[in-house]
Amino acid sequence: MTTGQPEQLGLEELRFPDADPRLKKWSFGNLIAFTGPGMILASVTIGNGEIFSASRGGAVFGTVIIWTFVLCAIMKAAIVYSGGRYIVLTGEHPFQRWAQIIPGPKNWLALLLGVLAVVCFPSWAVAYFKGLGQWSNWTFHTDIDPMLWGMFWGVVGFATVFLRSFKIVENFQTVVVGLMIVFAFVAVFVSNPPWAEAFKGLIPSVPSDYPAWVRDGFPDVASRPIPLEIIAYLGALGGGTYDYIGYVGSLREKSWGLLGVPNHAELEEKLRRLDTDQARIPLSTDPENVANGRAWLRAVKLDVLASFVSVTILALTFIILGDVVLGSGAAETVPGDDDILTDQAAFFSVISPVLVYLYQLAIWAAFFGSLQALFSTIYPYTFRESFAPSFKALRDPKNWQKVRIGVAAYTFLGATVLLFSGISYTTVISFAGILGGVLSLGVWGFAQLWTEHKVLPPQFRMHKAAQILVAVSSLALFVFGLIALVQFFQDFLG
Repeated sequence: MTTGQPEQLGLEELRFPDADPRLKKWSFGNLIAFTGPGMILASVTIGNGEIFSASRGGAVFGTVIIWTFVLCAIMKAAIVYSGGRYIVLTGEHPFQRWAQIIPGPKNWLALLLGVLAVVCFPSWAVAYFKGLGQWSNWTFHTDIDPMLWGMFWGVVGFATVFLRSFKIVENFQTVVVGLMIVFAFVAVFVSNPPWAEAFKGLIPSVPSDYPAWVRDGFPDVASRPIPLEIIAYLGALGGGTYDYIGYVGSLREKSWGLLGVPNHAELEEKLRRLDTDQARIPLSTDPENVANGRAWLRAVKLDVLASFVSVTILALTFIILGDVVLGSGAAETVPGDDDILTDQAAFFSVISPVLVYLYQLAIWAAFFGSLQALFSTIYPYTFRESFAPSFKALRDPKNWQKVRIGVAAYTFLGATVLLFSGISYTTVISFAGILGGVLSLGVWGFAQLWTEHKVLPPQFRMHKAAQILVAVSSLALFVFGLIALVQFFQDFLG
């Protein structure tokens, strides 16, 4: 039962722990020091987003669509940051606060976005099953059914749920992302792309039609509406609500801001009972506490910045390589359901045939690393943060490992059903990307702006420019997602 009065709940003015001295100045070393959850977030999208979707986009449309990837990364980063800053400033996930301030039945929005995210879990997992299945035959020169290979890697990925160390996952994924950036960056410069055309791709322009060779050789690609094809790429870029809900929750592992106060679980329970229709979260607004809080926010900025700069660099390099190596006037082939990864090996053979073996290793690290990160970390946090406001048992730290195992088991079993159903790779990543990577993000962004307005003292809200960026991003992603979802079902149903 809510009281609406912080004092009656034992909530005095909330003060932040002293901020880490390294947050007082920006430097590359500090960027690395405060990067971790963001690298897990970046890594879970690399395989389906940057390696496949960006390569396919570059092959089909060339560098003319570069601007869409850059713009989408900025919009997604703004919305992710809005959620990350809230949990660091308040010590609670924004989904918990929505129960109090969003009009309508209690917790309906958190439950809705949670259900949409959970629906997408098996879709992304089966995409990694399929990718690793094709990778195994290609790498080991076998002729085994790729579905069996995919099942093998799925079982191994599921087993990683029993690794309880967040640090192991964090460090492994940071190395994966770093390796992919280095390999792709070198390949771009060796391939000597038309740099002038690449820079022109930053100027907004929408292709009016597919190239003739795509229409002639790949009619299944050319039959898709161009907005659907491009928005599907953007949905895969950098992840979506199924990842971002969990990313914000995983910041608990870092103990930044109010997440680092003693007896944090007790504080979070008191905040849960606080009726913020009657009272704001009682953050102390004296200059020292405001400065401390804003210093802690730099940790979130650094982490989100590192994550989205990484995926943007990878996306742009794979677009350019897709254009130069696979696109018009080159191989003229489109990565598709039966060749998710192999065409892109040519990106690295332009440097040296030996690097194809390193590419194979990097691909395994990207796909398997993504699979184990979503099984063990991102998806369990997404599930917990979406449904914990409604179900008390999920808020009990003693049940966390059970949640991880349960979510991983659901994702694994759902992916297995999809794997043997014969559904195509491009269909599952298009659906999940549009629904969770574009449309629902717009809803989240608007809800986050309302949350800050309702519950945070003015001193802790986003600056006006950031609020405008989040608002414009939310509207754009919602509209793009709605258009693409309608076109997806029209295309899917024939």
